[in-house]
Amino acid sequence: MDVILMSRDYESEVIRYIMERYPVRKRWFRPELRQVTKEWTLADDFQFVPEDAHAFLLDVFEHFNIEYSNFDGRNYFEYEYPFWQKRPSPEPEIKPLTVAMIIESAKAGKWLFD
Repeated sequence: MDVILMSRDYESEVIRYIMERYPVRKRWFRPELRQVTKEWTLADDFQFVPEDAHAFLLDVFEHFNIEYSNFDGRNYFEYEYPFWQKRPSPEPEIKPLTVAMIIESAKAGKWLFD
């Protein structure tokens, strides 16, 4: 008996999930949506503020069962500090967080970066 194993297409699944849950319009006054690609970054293409980015990532991590205990958002998002709070010195280097990183982590079942 032949067993055919279907491998999961994580790239399509992740992009489809993001397009359905977090659509980005081409123009604010038209209903046309931009197509999410692997190269999209949370800061540039989605234009998330840190709080929204964390909510987005928590949703995606939970939906695709990505273990994220080693994820540190300070590597990817520039935080705003209240005027009375001192900024960290030196300021941390902000790395781009891409959809491709989410796809690779979904395949592995854990956050692979940082």
